[in-house]
Amino acid sequence: MANFENTIEHLALPIGLDTASLQNFTENLDDRQLLWLSGYFHGLSVAKHSMKFPSQNGQSGFPAVEQTINFNHLPPQFQATVLFGSQTGNSKKAAQKLAEALKTNGLEVVLADMTEFKPAKLKEEKLFFVIVSTQGEGEPPTAAEDLHRFIFGSRAPKLKADFQFSVLALGDKSYSQFCQTGKEFDEQLEKLGAKRLAPRVDCDADWQDDAERWIENVIHNLPKKLNGQAANFSPFSQNGSAVQFSPFVKNGLAAAPKPLVFDRKNPFEAEIFEKIQLNGRGSTRETWHLEMGLEGSNLKYSPGDVLHVLPTNSERLVSEVLKISKLSPTVSINFGNENLPFGNILLEKLELSTLNRDVLQRYFDFTKNEKLGKILADVKNLPQFFWGRDIADLLTEFPADGLTEEILVKILRKIPSRAYSISSSLAAHPDEVHLTVGAVRYENFGRKKQGVASTFLSDRVQIGEKIKVFIEENEFFKLPKDQSAPIIMVGAGTGIAPFRAFLEERTEQNAAGKNWLFFGNPHFKTDFLYQLEWQQSLKNGNLTHLDVAFSRDQKEKIYVQHKLLKQSRRVFDWLENGANFYVCGDKNRMAGDVEKALVQIAIQESSFSVEKATEYVKDLKKQRRYLEDVY
Repeated sequence: MANFENTIEHLALPIGLDTASLQNFTENLDDRQLLWLSGYFHGLSVAKHSMKFPSQNGQSGFPAVEQTINFNHLPPQFQATVLFGSQTGNSKKAAQKLAEALKTNGLEVVLADMTEFKPAKLKEEKLFFVIVSTQGEGEPPTAAEDLHRFIFGSRAPKLKADFQFSVLALGDKSYSQFCQTGKEFDEQLEKLGAKRLAPRVDCDADWQDDAERWIENVIHNLPKKLNGQAANFSPFSQNGSAVQFSPFVKNGLAAAPKPLVFDRKNPFEAEIFEKIQLNGRGSTRETWHLEMGLEGSNLKYSPGDVLHVLPTNSERLVSEVLKISKLSPTVSINFGNENLPFGNILLEKLELSTLNRDVLQRYFDFTKNEKLGKILADVKNLPQFFWGRDIADLLTEFPADGLTEEILVKILRKIPSRAYSISSSLAAHPDEVHLTVGAVRYENFGRKKQGVASTFLSDRVQIGEKIKVFIEENEFFKLPKDQSAPIIMVGAGTGIAPFRAFLEERTEQNAAGKNWLFFGNPHFKTDFLYQLEWQQSLKNGNLTHLDVAFSRDQKEKIYVQHKLLKQSRRVFDWLENGANFYVCGDKNRMAGDVEKALVQIAIQESSFSVEKATEYVKDLKKQRRYLEDVY
């Protein structure tokens, strides 16, 4: 107590107040108001260049220990439930941000994966938040399946008027059923009687900014009363936005500034160290191994994470768009905070190689083309229309009178980053990151087409040049924490990438767990990616088993799922002994076929019914032991 009073005395002297005056001023303030004042004055201190409050001996008047402002000791007035249903971890990240904002505003928060929530408790909720992604063409992620099924089933309760909720939906506008799962949660909760606290927000692949705006709106709309108790969020918010407290104080000084963070808003420029074509001569595939430097970035990753690449368009595609549209590359256009030549904007800023519904809608709004309107209305067949078409195709098929450079800039979307599974371990390659990239080339509508990022990496950047990148954690595609747990890895084509990282990491860790790889590609001679590395790993015992499927090397095609079925007994034994099962590659065919094979294995090796075997595989997913990184 004496130390506390001494500290108060030191604080009082510089502002001309004695201890009694300070105590008189604060005696009627509750815990929350005192904490708010602490954060408020500390914020002023930081704003004034972290000024010191000297004590009588010339040292800081604050205790020389780190202090964390936290509200956990306060008696909770309200409770909010924040649920996330995620496949890659983005929904969880957004849910954590919301939970932090709610806690800052004095609420007790239950943050949970949807698999942990008991649907029968839904009727007991008062403040309920759903952050959920959508898989494939409108399907809920595995974590959300049970709750989704429950709210649409006969056991779903009638929710009371004081049940308030909001939904954040994560998706990808390249799919016609954009954010469908989030939309269904939002609509059904309202049908069950709940009141919407804040409007649903639908997020595209770059979800962070939209998620932040949704969180701000949620905080702004928090109820003034809940369970009959008055709520007063003003000490913790200004205009609906949470006050940002600087969390640490040491010796009266603000904590040192955080190091520069490289992310999607501020990507790192990584130098290309190496580019190697992995396929042999005569292959129908073109796969590249790239090595890049991260020194000085402070970027960290673990196996399973992804590297985002910010590409530029090919000059050829830009020329085609300019020729078809009859627009000028030299016209200066305001883009963001810059005035840039229109040609530069097309080359570096705008998506030209793919179409999505938003772009098509904006183009229709401008052209009022009747045929285009019918295409937009046919939601079921939109993916087929989008496939293989780019902006040049759109301008050719549906020419627009009066199109200007400014209008086209407003119609198109910014080039989104492209995500690639990292194919290296940071422990094995310090300050480096490796990618395994399949160059996409094809012909459609009488024109040669290219994948924007894959050919950017394979054709348009050379060793010694730099590219813009950032790293994103893929939380739900990780090695088991138990290093003795066995793993089964199933990959086809470039789906081999994360498994190279997995094996490198386990080798560096001297992990005791067994490692089994299934790999598929067309031909042994030309398409056995990283062949020497796998053979060396087998030789030294780091790779326990290797099963390969080269589909075109015999009359009857053989794929990875066939190899799994051939090893049915051993695969099931590994799963029963705690193995994690990983799949990486094509989601439309390979991933589905592998899942069917695993169901068949469960039937064969356990005498399960089809229903029970299907449930067995679903349970592996819910336990996060069946993990997918598919595209």
